[in-house]
Amino acid sequence: MRRLALLFFAAASLAPAYYHFVHYFSHTGPFTPVYDRFDLNALPNKTLPFFISETGPSQFAAGDSFPAVISQIRAAARVWNSVDTAELKLAFGGLHTPGATMNSPWIEVEFTDELPPGVLAQGGPITRLDPVSSPYPFVPIAKSLLRLPRDLSFRSSFSERFFLTVVHEFGHTLGLQHSWTSGVMSTEITRATTKAAPLTADDTAALSVLYPTAKFSTQTGVITGRVTSAGSGVALASVVAFSPSRPAISALTNPDGTYRIEGVPPGQYFVAAHPLPPSIAGEPLPVNLELPSDPDGRILPGDAFDTSFYPGTSTPQTVVSVTAGMAVESIDFAVNRRDKVNLFGVQTYSFLGQEAIKPATFNIGRPSGSIILTGYGVTAPLPGLTIDLVSAPERILPGGIKTYSAGYLQVDVGLSPLSSEGPRHLLFQYNGETYFHPSGISMVQQTAPALLSVTPNPDRTLTLSGASLTSATRVWLDGVAARVSAPGDGTLIVTPPPAPSGYRAILAALNPDGQSSLFVHGANSPSYTYDSSDTPQLSISPAALPAGTESVVEISASGVDLTAWTPTLGLGSSDIAVRQVWPISPDRALAWVAVSPIANPGATTLTASAGLTLSSTAAGFQVLPNSRPVYVAMSAFVKVPTYPGALVTLPLGNTQPTTPLSSFAVLIADRQARVVSFLNGNLTIQIPSGLPSGPATVRVYLDGVSALPAVLVIDPPPPIILFAQTILNAAITSANPARPGDTVQLIVSSLADGAGAASIDIARVKISTGSTEHSVQSVSPNAAQPGTYVVQFSLSTSSPILTSLPLTVSIDGRVSSAFALPFQP
Repeated sequence: MRRLALLFFAAASLAPAYYHFVHYFSHTGPFTPVYDRFDLNALPNKTLPFFISETGPSQFAAGDSFPAVISQIRAAARVWNSVDTAELKLAFGGLHTPGATMNSPWIEVEFTDELPPGVLAQGGPITRLDPVSSPYPFVPIAKSLLRLPRDLSFRSSFSERFFLTVVHEFGHTLGLQHSWTSGVMSTEITRATTKAAPLTADDTAALSVLYPTAKFSTQTGVITGRVTSAGSGVALASVVAFSPSRPAISALTNPDGTYRIEGVPPGQYFVAAHPLPPSIAGEPLPVNLELPSDPDGRILPGDAFDTSFYPGTSTPQTVVSVTAGMAVESIDFAVNRRDKVNLFGVQTYSFLGQEAIKPATFNIGRPSGSIILTGYGVTAPLPGLTIDLVSAPERILPGGIKTYSAGYLQVDVGLSPLSSEGPRHLLFQYNGETYFHPSGISMVQQTAPALLSVTPNPDRTLTLSGASLTSATRVWLDGVAARVSAPGDGTLIVTPPPAPSGYRAILAALNPDGQSSLFVHGANSPSYTYDSSDTPQLSISPAALPAGTESVVEISASGVDLTAWTPTLGLGSSDIAVRQVWPISPDRALAWVAVSPIANPGATTLTASAGLTLSSTAAGFQVLPNSRPVYVAMSAFVKVPTYPGALVTLPLGNTQPTTPLSSFAVLIADRQARVVSFLNGNLTIQIPSGLPSGPATVRVYLDGVSALPAVLVIDPPPPIILFAQTILNAAITSANPARPGDTVQLIVSSLADGAGAASIDIARVKISTGSTEHSVQSVSPNAAQPGTYVVQFSLSTSSPILTSLPLTVSIDGRVSSAFALPFQP
């Protein structure tokens, strides 16, 4: 059953530590939070599609365009895909017609005139299903909505603020609420992330708690405890773990004051408990949260209290050691109630020329710098107000707190040559109250990258000159990364992504330290206008599939090299999944498409893109009624080695179990495959010899009628051990056997994919005897026999006691047949 929920507001306001949409199914403890989240089992490839309304904004900032806005929205979604400890991934499903019906989970991105005053955007779940209990209790999200204003004339799509707002709103749609640890899920006031480094540990932990991979719990630790006041638990207190030069990570307490901070990277941490900030006038909910609920309704935050640092001090003094895969327990706080919170909501800036940079950012090596800040309770240099840096080599200079302008303070900071890169945390104290502000300063080694000249070259590349441009610099044209090379002379050579003739793209250079050329150029960032070369064109065939089937469609292109810029395909419905795309040649790619059995027959919008090229065709794809055609169920295919000559089993849909073997014929890349057996809907075939590695089209014929085509990725053949020799090139024989600890050379063919003298990383190569591994020393092309390799290794002293060792060589999971090595134990 579907249930509607309030859309979560995301105004320029305040809210606390990493948190989710939470329910408790009991009035009493132990309190186990039940989260709203998407059901990964309902998502092909655990991938959630998002769709952008085809109507688009009504107004744009100067020089902006709808394709540019789309590229930035897609780039913002990809930020969440970078979280390698979360299984959920996002995929662009294309443009869609408002009001289109979809039955599978999805996210809608729309542009509206109906945002409340002062609200920059909105995002969050709007349709939830009934709770499920397996494998653990959660409330499935059926649909989330991300709303942006139709009038975008006030904010350029390439700007830091627009990009981070969209990343933030996507977080809400995935099930995340606000944070008060300066990550991207903090609101715009306290957020301290940038376009070049949009996520912090708090953000990645928040997503990973909902959709954890196996390594999430093994690579990070946990801190648990309880916050009490006068012996009673404090609900919705924020507990923060932080170290002097790393981002903070936090969680909120349960109704009984217990808490659990998951996803803490190993290291030493101070831990603090602080109250939530008060709501700001005009907010629809207290502290701008969708409050947790129990059977009686919403659960309100506990009373305000004095910030406390473990184990009960007013400043951070004692660290807690966190180990990967382990929990640190009983980090408890007994806090003192106070009437209200007065200090909160601080935001910090520095200036680079006329550009205001947030957070305040300083270069290591400078003698000093000035923070410009404002916040509730800190708008003037009040007597007794102190501001300190937490356990940092930098310091606030004596007399360094002064008025900057009305409502803003200037805080002068003495910098240190002993500084290292990373965030610095600020501690405010006034009139007996303490406020902790994570990541108030960012310390960096280099200046921000600058793009001082953009020179087009005859080969359609661009030469970028400026400052702080290195081999680690990424260059974006609007929301798409260019291909970059660094000659080493301080310039970058950039291959722009394909775009239509006359397209104008804004360039941005992004460095790993979180700085970008937007810090330097802001609204005056350089642009590049594409010349009158052929406008890229993309099309697909076939453009229709029956519901309840899966097949391969072919993407054809002109004016764009698909091997350099892998195309994406959106078919306008969450019931149609594009599970994978394989470029085959510069003008051709194959896409694996699966249509859900619950898909509604009818037309959908087809969106094909590569780089900054995007074409949309209304009714460009058709879902046909399920006529039960035979198809290869690629999603049920069990991965086995698929090299030429190997046997593979193709699961077939809509076949009869009594179909005789003689009724089948199979072509792979137009080569006849030998049909071996057919049992319970599974057709076993032998892959033809001589096929090149890579994706190949599979066509199954039943009584001469073609099933829906499929794709089989042909693996390179397994390695073959030709012979063994000593390092002096003497053959190893029964008369000259190898011994434990000897250095042996194997001459191996089919180690690399194809002929030639390709370099091979020895970490990819393993030599084994059963469970015993031998130490690989080197892998080098064999000049005496082109196409083969000399693999040198040391025989393990733990080798089994045999007169002939069965050796295998493997690379990337491809395993050779056993080679009998003469051996003397």
